[in-house]
Formats: sequence, C-alpha cells, structure tokens
Amino acid sequence: MKILFAIDGSICSRQAIEYATKMRCAFASELKVVTALGDLSSLAAIPGAKERQRLAAKQLVDSTVEQLQKTHESVNVTGEVFDGFIVESILDCANDWPADLIMVGSHGRRGMTEFVLGSVSRDVLSLAKCAVRIVRPDRPDRRGEGLNVLIAMDESEHSRNMVEHALRVPWPEETRFRCLHVMPSLDENILFDPDVEFASTIDRHLDEKLESHQIWLRQSAQRINDRFGSEVANILVIQGEPRAKILEAAKEWPADVIMLGSHGRQGIEKFVLGSVSEAVAMHAQCSVEVTRVPAFRRNKIPAEQRV
Repeated sequence: MKILFAIDGSICSRQAIEYATKMRCAFASELKVVTALGDLSSLAAIPGAKERQRLAAKQLVDSTVEQLQKTHESVNVTGEVFDGFIVESILDCANDWPADLIMVGSHGRRGMTEFVLGSVSRDVLSLAKCAVRIVRPDRPDRRGEGLNVLIAMDESEHSRNMVEHALRVPWPEETRFRCLHVMPSLDENILFDPDVEFASTIDRHLDEKLESHQIWLRQSAQRINDRFGSEVANILVIQGEPRAKILEAAKEWPADVIMLGSHGRQGIEKFVLGSVSEAVAMHAQCSVEVTRVPAFRRNKIPAEQRV
C-alpha cells in the first residue's frame, strides 16, 4: 500500500505523526511525507524569509521521514516539499505517485470554524480520487491500546470493496472492528393505510430485511477475522437516520476510526450522495476514513475475491 502523509508544523500534525508511528505496515509498503510552502509573496520584503521557510519545511519533512523510518524499518519512507498550495500539492502528488491512501491531520474544531480552520482536510476529502483519512487526536483514555474501527456499510459494491481496503490498511496491533449497517426506520404515522394487519406485514418485512443484513455483515466480519486469525470483528445493525446513528454508534462503542464509502461523484450529485460521509467526517469526534470505488477498480480486484 502507498500512503501519502501530509503534514505542517501544527500540533495536530505532530499528533498525526505519532498516530502514524503506531501503524503496522506490510513489507513493500511505501510512505511519502509531504508539505507545501503555500503563498510566500507576503514575505518578499523580508530578507531571507522565504529561504528560512523552505529550510524549516525541509527539516520538518526530513525529521518526520527519519522518525517513521525508525518505526517502519521494512517500509520505504520518502519526503518532499512543494512550492505550491497544500491542497493542490497533495492532490497532484496523490494522482502522480499514485497513492492508495492520503492521511491528513484535523484541528478537531466544530461548527462554522471547521469550514475555515479545517479547509485543507475538508477539500482533500472532497476532491481526492483515493481513500482519505482525517486523523484526529487520540482520546487520553485510549492511548496505548489497539484501535476500534467502525466500518459503516451497505449492500453496495463499494462496501464490499471497502472491506478489501480495510484488510490492506496497516492497523496497529490489537485493532478491533465493528461492521455497522443502518437501516432506515419507517415512521408508521406516514402510512396512509392504518390497517393493523398491514402494519404487522410491514413489521415482518423489516424483520426479514434485518436478518438478511445480518447475514452479509457476518460474512464481512468473518473475512476480517480470517485475515487476522482471531475474533477481532463483530456486527451491529440498527435503525434510524444514517448520519446520526453512525455518529451515535461511534461515540457509544467508542470508535477511534470510522470508515465510510463515497461514490466519488462530483458536483451536485456528489453533494447529495456523499452527504453521509461528509457529514460524519465533519462532526465525528474520532478519525474518519472515506474510501472510493475508483481506487479498487484501478487495482482490478477479481469478483470472486470480494466479500
């Protein structure tokens, strides 16, 4: 797996670096550490300012490469400093390299400030063609333990491929997984036919749907258990509004990472179909990883190997 790790000099980046040192990368994996100088035109009047910024950026990247190389001896770790803006630099590098996963830190702020202060992570999440993980700081009570990974799934091709992606990600030791599916709930108050027998028929139908969802979720969990050789994955099916229920389930478990799928669409179609993954990424208290179908199509995973 090729992981692009975008950093700056902020506290959240330092926390993301600590997070990356705990990953358990497979042999032949590649890590690339990048940062960008951005617009330095305002420093033009200060003698030597641009050179100092460039040197500081290089030192940051070099020290991070050295730190990650020590904790991942079998992995090829490289670094690069770009002259352009950070979002464009990350996306161009991810496409040209090409990356399977982009990791970028988040300031963890909420509300309207997230759109300004979290603009880099938000833009990368929206525009990248590969999987993106928004890394948020570990909670103090969770440090030193394996991760809890909540995989929010449906019956789509993408969710099946998302499990394949999860099997390739370098998780820390003792990581646990929960495969979650949220069934839309049916408000009986909106039914035009109040007949009791009709309502009971609907209840039986929902019970059958619940059972069928549990079957394919168990298959996904079993694939994860087979991969790690132990019972590290379980399932959960709940009813309700997906965005709210995913966040609620992540808080109650509690999850360290939420994995979701995005259909990779652009424009207004993406805004509608990708609203769940974007809303969860914006409001989750933990790290969030959004994967995309095109990344798997590029790798041409045979259908018989999919869950």
